[in-house]
Amino acid sequence: MAFESYPYKEKQIKDISEYDINVAVSGVIVNKNKNTFILDDGTSQATIYSENMPEYKYVRVFGRVIPFENGFEIQAQIIQDLSLINKDLYARYKKFLNQK
Repeated sequence: MAFESYPYKEKQIKDISEYDINVAVSGVIVNKNKNTFILDDGTSQATIYSENMPEYKYVRVFGRVIPFENGFEIQAQIIQDLSLINKDLYARYKKFLNQK
């Protein structure tokens, strides 16, 4: 079986479906457990599985969508610190991306 690499698609959590493979989502961490945290992007919340818990509060997660019967979880592959980013400018950038 050959390993296939899929690009990460920037998405809002509310728009993630069972057909997505790799996504990039950004938002605020609202809750942490041992190996998971809840990310809120303003449209919805997602459970993110990660062996390394981020220290920062505002992040972008690049990860693989793991579908379940009642929704999905995202297996984090990269977690990027966005705590120093201009949030208004970044929101405009994401809005621009979603128009394409």
